[in-house]
Amino acid sequence: MNLFFPLIFLLNLIIPSLHAQEDAWNYMNEDLHPGETLHMNAQELEQVLEPSPQIEDDDPWEPMNRGIFAFNDFLDEIFFDRIAAMYKGVVPEFFRERVGYVLRNLSEPIVLANNLLQGEMGDAEDTLRRFLINSTVGIGGLFDISTGLDIPYKKEDFGLTLASWGIQPGPYLVLPILGPSTLRDTVGRIGDYGFDPINWWAYLDDRAVYSYTRSGMQLLDAKADNIEIIKELKTKALDPYLAFREWYLARREYLISKETQNLDTPRPDDEDEDL
Repeated sequence: MNLFFPLIFLLNLIIPSLHAQEDAWNYMNEDLHPGETLHMNAQELEQVLEPSPQIEDDDPWEPMNRGIFAFNDFLDEIFFDRIAAMYKGVVPEFFRERVGYVLRNLSEPIVLANNLLQGEMGDAEDTLRRFLINSTVGIGGLFDISTGLDIPYKKEDFGLTLASWGIQPGPYLVLPILGPSTLRDTVGRIGDYGFDPINWWAYLDDRAVYSYTRSGMQLLDAKADNIEIIKELKTKALDPYLAFREWYLARREYLISKETQNLDTPRPDDEDEDL
């Protein structure tokens, strides 16, 4: 048992998909509506297809990253994208929404820990209230009752916390299976893993299957929501590697921005809007 938890911890770093990765798929979209297929507008697509020259200076490991990117793309083509397309085609949007909201509710303890580390006591109170309300009245998070009570979801992870402390992102890094990251966000993933009570409960109680199942559902949910964006980047970009790099870094920079960091979560019954 003494070696079991560290080994599972290391394995979990290379399986999809932790909270930071789930959010990365959403690019620069504020409408974080689980179960809805997301699209890029023309301005966002133009930005991604024309990466900033400055980003090249932050990618000193590009040859290695390109190799890992090609490996991940191969896995997507033969497995992950196919499963996500099947999930999206078979499961009605209403039920995909419920899955998305449950997954988000389960991540609220991670958000709470980062609220506290950033000294955002007001946000921490809102996050705790969201978790308690949605876990009870919302039936385990199946319904986002809190947003209707003007308690919006606010995206946080340890990578953003490190950024709030003034720590620079460091080199761009592509992780096997997990995909786009930076050195700072990779450390952030480890922190978020440690903040998650479900991981501790699952592994210390020899119930690792629950944590792995949730990780797999996070990947499936994120891939299904963003399948059109991923397809568009792969087909329209002259260099998909550069497009995905810009996509990820722009999203993270957007979240770090103090003016736009708090993202409201729409209710499942909100009317769909053109993105």
